[in-house]
Amino acid sequence: MACAFKGVDAPRLYRGNDLVQNSTPPSVMCNQRNDDDLGALMLTSGGTDFSKAVCLRQPQMLTAAAGKAAHCRATSQDVFLSWIALDHVVNLVEMHLHAMLLAADQIQVATEEVLKEPRRFLDFVDQHRVSLSFAPNFFLALLCERVSQPDFSREVPKWDLSCLRCVFSGGEATVRQMAVQLTRALQPYGARHFIRAGYGLTESCPGMVWDLVDHDLDSLHDASGEFLSCGSTFPGVQMRVVREVDGVRAAVGEEGMLQLRGPVMFIRYYRDPTATSAAFTADGWFITGDHAFLDERSRLYITGRTNDTLLLNGLTIFAVEVEYSIEQARIPGLTPSYTLVFAHRPLGAVTESYCVVYFPTYSPDDDEARAQMTDAIERIAQRLFENGTLDSERTLHTARLQAYRQAHRQPPSSPAEKPILDLVCTRLAVDPHDVSVTTNLFQLGLSSLDFYNITQDIHRTFDTHLTLPDRLADPTISGLACHISTSVGTTMNAGYDPVVPFQPHGSKTPLWLVHPASGNVPIFTALARAFHDRPIYAFRAQGTRPGEPLFTSITEMADTYATTLLRCQPHGPYALAGYLRGSSVTFEIAKRLEASGAQVQFLGALDGPPDIAPLVGHLTCSEALVMIGYFYELVEERRSIQLMSELRDQPGETALDVVLGEADQRRVKALGLEKGELTHVTDVTAGFCRAAGGYAPGGQVRCLVDIFAVEPLLTVTDQRELWVRDYLGKWASLSKPGMLLHQCEGRHADMLGREFVNSLALILRRVLSERGV
Repeated sequence: MACAFKGVDAPRLYRGNDLVQNSTPPSVMCNQRNDDDLGALMLTSGGTDFSKAVCLRQPQMLTAAAGKAAHCRATSQDVFLSWIALDHVVNLVEMHLHAMLLAADQIQVATEEVLKEPRRFLDFVDQHRVSLSFAPNFFLALLCERVSQPDFSREVPKWDLSCLRCVFSGGEATVRQMAVQLTRALQPYGARHFIRAGYGLTESCPGMVWDLVDHDLDSLHDASGEFLSCGSTFPGVQMRVVREVDGVRAAVGEEGMLQLRGPVMFIRYYRDPTATSAAFTADGWFITGDHAFLDERSRLYITGRTNDTLLLNGLTIFAVEVEYSIEQARIPGLTPSYTLVFAHRPLGAVTESYCVVYFPTYSPDDDEARAQMTDAIERIAQRLFENGTLDSERTLHTARLQAYRQAHRQPPSSPAEKPILDLVCTRLAVDPHDVSVTTNLFQLGLSSLDFYNITQDIHRTFDTHLTLPDRLADPTISGLACHISTSVGTTMNAGYDPVVPFQPHGSKTPLWLVHPASGNVPIFTALARAFHDRPIYAFRAQGTRPGEPLFTSITEMADTYATTLLRCQPHGPYALAGYLRGSSVTFEIAKRLEASGAQVQFLGALDGPPDIAPLVGHLTCSEALVMIGYFYELVEERRSIQLMSELRDQPGETALDVVLGEADQRRVKALGLEKGELTHVTDVTAGFCRAAGGYAPGGQVRCLVDIFAVEPLLTVTDQRELWVRDYLGKWASLSKPGMLLHQCEGRHADMLGREFVNSLALILRRVLSERGV
């Protein structure tokens, strides 16, 4: 992201590859270091204030790494595995520097490799003979779920896990029964007791307490307490638990406030003397903010926190951030400034949840307002809390809410609706009696992949093939059932309607999204779920349903979409955004709206340049197929570059065989992209490319153009700065106010993917608010 800091004098920024290639590195990189010099800055989570940067000193980190090695008896023969990013202190010190100190092998794996398929963690352990690693409780719970259930899409594993002796678990309390279940499930593969619960903070580099006792699984199963002990400290650390009232050291088993000190502890926050002073007691102990107790063997047990934070799936989130998000949503019926959020772990749960308490303005018998507010809060806060101290309020709330939903629920009424309802509810793990056949499936939390999988289930159940437009035209159970009962011929000849409603509810200005070159819109599923208070609609291209003619020009496409938009939303202001090559179509829609006298208040380009003819206008059908293969994650990006060259002039059938032959067949099956479907998607994409070949952007809009930029396609350039300057920068001349650039995470093809969509949604919500829509 160096291009984002152009013109900023400090800090001095260097690209890593420039330093490697330069035979004489900048002098700033070659200064002699003192023993007490700063080694790294690690950011804490920010709540209502700025994030604090923890100053990790070189001797502190070396002492911590040496203490870890002594405590767990690690040697140069150990093999370390980390899938946590290097900008996290767990990887930097616990794994990387620990291994470096011992001259031991270390394996670094991209985080998404194991999060999207937790069993890959065990594949890596077996392949590289890993002995030491780290995994937080939430990941161990995911892994336990995967290995405890057979997966017939994968080959039966042949892991040899006898090498694995320590997987350090921290970040949140480790659930005892889950640890027992996972270990027993892996015993057939040679696994011993390997889950080592521990405790640490960024300020302590990080884990400074580990339980290295080889517990017997039967006795561990029968032990009392929901969580594993964090164990005892390693050399260089002292800990104490003091009473919160008087600061006196707590007795054995007595809960109090945990405090730490020793050479592994930090001594200051970067340029923040106020926060530094507040973090330590008068006698030099660091105040962790955690509640804990010590048993008779001085083993640590964490029981809660004094500060207002939540630990969800290994992430530290300030409760005030959730409160702020709910307050900012301006939910009708919610009294401002009376919202409270706090952590809670239901009995038997594998990770923390949180409670949302609010003060309603609606009357107790206004069940419609109750239901609407609950739906809005659930979309923000994920799930409601069950707390015994609020039983009367919760009982009334649940009873009236359920009665309202049942009264307005439309049950299955046709032979097809009941099995479809069961398929959907099984996939989402929800009660069929709580779901109406008229509910928009995307509002139930359905992902685009879930949607594909459900339609595959429908195909197997009814022996009927639904095209993607069929699924999206009416994404409800009754809508799917109607398409199943309709003849294929009638479905193919149905009138073309470009509008796909992803999120039809909300009081704010609707956001209209324009498809990429493929013409399809499931890519918007996750983004639409991030908006609870704004209707989200998308345009699908003509031709995505078999039998429909393709658009012949960008002009024809924009005319159709603009006319449809004015019919569906007769009055402005209007908010539009185009994804990738669809950004040019969005620009043309905006020109037509403004020409009609309407006001376009937001015009966004999701990493799409205005001049698309040089990028896609020349692509052959085979090249378009390879491009689709990359965007659907059937082939990797660098391999797609090779295939674009190799298959450019090859027949489409040859290119199809190559791409499908190299693709992960499980992915092909999950997406429903067998030969016929992939051919059809390619035809639509090639049609868009032909239409783009004759397009040249012209004229200007009266609204500012907001550009959301990520890493470019390698087929265009590998330099983000060049992509912004020479491609995205052309938007400036097409808008009277000009353009505004927003740097976002991800790459050109996955900015709307699971890993990056939430950060994009945060930026997009802010920008929409700034534009007044």
